[in-house]
Amino acid sequence: MSMDIKISIVDRSSFCILKWIGGGGFGQVFKVIRNGEIVACKQIQTNDPRLALEEHRHMTLVKRGPQIVAVHNEVEWNSNSRTLSFFMDFYKGKDLDRQIVTMRASGGSFTESQILQIGYQIAVALEYCHKKRILHQDIKPMNVLLDTPWNPSSDPTVPNLFVTDFGIASHAKTIGTRLTWERGTEGYQAPEIHDRGVCAAFSEKSDVYAFGCVLFRLCTLKHPSLPLAGIKPLEVSKDYSINLLSLISSMLSIDRFKRPTAFEVKEQLMTLIRKISSTAKECRQCRCVFLSNNKLHKHLQETLHYRDENEESSDEEGPLEPAARNEPLGEIGFRIKGADAQNEALNQVGFRIKGAATGYVSEENPRICAVCKRDFDAKKHLFKHLHYCR
Repeated sequence: MSMDIKISIVDRSSFCILKWIGGGGFGQVFKVIRNGEIVACKQIQTNDPRLALEEHRHMTLVKRGPQIVAVHNEVEWNSNSRTLSFFMDFYKGKDLDRQIVTMRASGGSFTESQILQIGYQIAVALEYCHKKRILHQDIKPMNVLLDTPWNPSSDPTVPNLFVTDFGIASHAKTIGTRLTWERGTEGYQAPEIHDRGVCAAFSEKSDVYAFGCVLFRLCTLKHPSLPLAGIKPLEVSKDYSINLLSLISSMLSIDRFKRPTAFEVKEQLMTLIRKISSTAKECRQCRCVFLSNNKLHKHLQETLHYRDENEESSDEEGPLEPAARNEPLGEIGFRIKGADAQNEALNQVGFRIKGAATGYVSEENPRICAVCKRDFDAKKHLFKHLHYCR
């Protein structure tokens, strides 16, 4: 458990409940105001606060992960009510389950682009959890939150999504098959989990199966009440591309070894997104996908999710790394991963450009970006490019 967690023993809560949001057998979630800030609060009533802290511990392990609800360090134990409370960021949008119910009631359907955008963000979150050896064990639409209200019938761009509810998650020493009791929600349980009792063999592929059920529901707007294991692509739906349906079918394979990993699902979804829009771009900070540069630029202006020099890059050339920190730009050298002697001379020279927060241009041709080598027909176009590529 993180040493930064602050557990306060109180006999009176430090917050005021504004609204009940939801809950189940593992606790209730409320919208509350605490220290002048609106946050989400999960309350777990138990006689053993150590057991209740498990969920907070799991969320702390993936705290800075993309598309995962951010948990706060503070935890309160109310000795009078025997209630443990911890706090998370509050998101104004509905959960994905409500979006699906609303869409079905309206008689509409999600576009393939929207399903791909939703799926990609969930895949990013699930891949990060598995990297941290966290098995979520309850992936379903109700546990995916939208950060802002969204009308999918009029807005083709999906807002940021965040995976939540780690109440039955597990932290494994190694990601592989582990015996546990039957976990998850009816309809989203993999064959190796369903009706297996204490001998259920849960793995990261069980999470992938549940994820496949989420994509199935987005396509059909139906609850996966019937066993979906082994379903064929065209049995999922006939309204979407065979590539998307084949991916969902592979995620719902009876044999867990034939299911893709969360990383493979993410990569396949991005490939399909780029087939729909060759200009599709991903915000490197929040991992939200945009189908055009203009929409990405608008997002960057609104959120200030600009590229940080310490952030890992997904470009083929790799991130630009400073040789020293906090020195004048012209006095430090830069190297570009993947570029050796070819760029050695260029990387020794940096230019500060008026109007651009950070930028790098070629000494030989001031209209060429030294990082991506793109040639611009005017300096003002280069400056705009540098502003968004910092």
